[in-house]
Amino acid sequence: MIHPKLSGKRILYISPRFFGYEDEIEHVLTNDFGAYVDFYDDRPSNDFWTKVFIRLKLKSLLKRKIDSYYKSIFDAIKEKIYDYVFVISPETLSQKELIVIRNLQPHAQFILYMWDSFKNKNSFELLPLFHKVLSFDSQDAQKYNLIFHPLFYSGMYSGGHPSSHTPYDLCSIATAHSDRYVLVQKIKHELNSINLRLFSFMYLPSQMMYWVRKLFLKKYHYGNMSDFSFTPMSSQEIVSIMAQAQVILDINHPAQYGLTMRTFEALGLQKKIITTNKNIKDYDFYTEENILIIDRDSPKINVEFFKTPYVPLPQKVYEKYSLKNWIQFVFACK
Repeated sequence: MIHPKLSGKRILYISPRFFGYEDEIEHVLTNDFGAYVDFYDDRPSNDFWTKVFIRLKLKSLLKRKIDSYYKSIFDAIKEKIYDYVFVISPETLSQKELIVIRNLQPHAQFILYMWDSFKNKNSFELLPLFHKVLSFDSQDAQKYNLIFHPLFYSGMYSGGHPSSHTPYDLCSIATAHSDRYVLVQKIKHELNSINLRLFSFMYLPSQMMYWVRKLFLKKYHYGNMSDFSFTPMSSQEIVSIMAQAQVILDINHPAQYGLTMRTFEALGLQKKIITTNKNIKDYDFYTEENILIIDRDSPKINVEFFKTPYVPLPQKVYEKYSLKNWIQFVFACK
């Protein structure tokens, strides 16, 4: 079904590349909503050092590279007229560049969506330049008077997957940030003691990143290099593995209150969830039958949680958190 408010509309879409989610959003905007989309990566490149300088808030070292990159975007869009400028969690887009885009596109509606917390990404200076700002983090939304809008699951995760033949009791597929590795190791030890099977995949962007974190972030006790993968799983592989698990593990970043993408993907697959994010209690899909909250400092796994089946929710709940509904809300809300 074509959404009448987006059919034929032109959208300038800027976002960091993030495990292909940006492509899924563009695909749905184009194929399901009938919009014309021009996508640009927020980062000038995705090589190791560019990402490191951005994460360490050393963008000044990339100034010439960033300026040249955004100049190329300005040249590409200056003869075009967009209905929307849609930005997601920018890392290099500054107030200076955004003002140029505002001047080039004076009739467009500017929309910002944050799928990271402001504790991790300092984008405050950009807020006044958008007509509306949405956040996945309910506390950020309340604190900064933004529109609260949780994340989503894409179509490949929808419809649920039967759990009658599951070789894994628990599945953990995650990027190794903050204390995730340490927590997974604790949970692995806990599961071994109660004879439960864990599938664990811990991703790091490069071996260089592994050594940087192992040498300089000693409080997180990074283990052997063999504990990590330096090649990400494809979306198809992730869906396949998650479908073979009875329960999905979610470990949120300690500085975030919003629910992760993995939480909603588990919801779409109709899988039970073990999570460190106690804020999940505030969502309409929370039930004790399907969701177990564990303590971050001392994670304890209740074996009884694995002995009961997933309890299906009303269909309208699954529809609410689909990518299509997420897009519709982003562009329609006021």
